[in-house]
Amino acid sequence: MYKLIYILSALMCGWVFNALQVPAGWLLGALIFGIVCSFAIKKIIFSRSYFSFVLAIIGTNIGFTVILERFVTYGGLIIPLLISIFITIFLGMLLGKYFQKWSGLNANTAFFCCLPGGASEVIAVSEQYGADQRIVAAFHTTRITLFVMIIPLIAGLFSNGRSDLTISQPALSITGWIVVILTVGVVALLSMQLGGRIPFPGAIIFVSIGLGFAAHTWVIPQYSMPSLIPGIAQGLMGAVLGMRFDRETLSELLRIGKVSALAMLLYFVGSLSLAALFFFVTSISFSESMLGIVPAGAAEMAATALSLQLDSTLVATLQMLRVLSLFVALPFLIKWFAKPVEST
Repeated sequence: MYKLIYILSALMCGWVFNALQVPAGWLLGALIFGIVCSFAIKKIIFSRSYFSFVLAIIGTNIGFTVILERFVTYGGLIIPLLISIFITIFLGMLLGKYFQKWSGLNANTAFFCCLPGGASEVIAVSEQYGADQRIVAAFHTTRITLFVMIIPLIAGLFSNGRSDLTISQPALSITGWIVVILTVGVVALLSMQLGGRIPFPGAIIFVSIGLGFAAHTWVIPQYSMPSLIPGIAQGLMGAVLGMRFDRETLSELLRIGKVSALAMLLYFVGSLSLAALFFFVTSISFSESMLGIVPAGAAEMAATALSLQLDSTLVATLQMLRVLSLFVALPFLIKWFAKPVEST
C-alpha cells in the first residue's frame, strides 16, 4: 500500500511539473518528490523487475517514434562517438587517480567510483576487487541523480524540439486507449523476458525499442502514442531514482568530504565539454549531443529526449554504445588500473 500511495503521489508531482512546462517535468517532478520522501518520510525499496518493466515501457514508447530513414544519418557519427568514448574513459581514469590522491580512498574504490557509466555493473564488480562498495554505490547514485536533475533543464533551454519528431497527442477513443495500453504492456513484458536473456547492459531497452517499432508499424499502425503514456513512464522512473538517493548515500559522500563534491563537479564539467565537442564535429543539435554523450543513463536520457521532442532513438543508441563499450573494456581496464587484492 505504501508503494502504491508513493507512486501515485510521485506521478501527481510529475504531472504538476509538466503542467508548469518544466523540461522533462514528469521525470524531474517525480525524482524530486522521491528524494524528499526518502529523506523526510521513509525509504522504499523497489525490485529490479519493477525497474526493468519501467525501462521496457520507455523503450516501447521510443519504438513508436522510430523513423527508419534517420538511421542512415547515424553512420556518420560512429568515428566521433568512438573518439568521445575513448576520451570519456580516459578522463574517468584520470579523475580516478586524482580522486584517490585527494580523498585518501584506496586505489580500487577511487577507480570504480570514476568509471563513466554502467553503474549497476560497476557497483556489482567493485566489491570483488576490494573496493568500498558503499562509497562506489553512493558516488554513482549521486552522479546519476544530479545529471538527471540538471541535464534535462539545460537541454530544455537549448532546444525547442524538432518539427519532424513531434510527439502526437491524438484524440483516442476508449477502444484506442485500451488497444495502445495493452500493446505497450504486452511489448514491455515480452521485452523483459527477451532482454533479460541477452548478456549485455541495457538489452531490455534496445529490445523494447525494436518490438515497439514493430508493434506500431505492423500491428497497430492506425494508432499513435498519446503523450500521457510516456509521461507516466518517465514519472515512474523518476520515482525509483529519487528513492535511491537517501541519507545513507549522502552520509557516505560527506564522509569523504569536499573532495567528493569537487570530483562530481569535474565529472560534470568534463562531460559537458565532451558533449560540446561532439556537437561541433557532428551535425546533431547540442541538446541531442549532450543527452547522448553525458554518462547519465541510457533510459533516463532517452526519456528526456522523448519528452523534449528530440531524437530519442539516437540518444538511446549513443548512450547504449557507450555503456556497451565500457562493458567490453571493463576487464581490460580492471587489469590495467585496478590494484590486485591481497589475499589474507
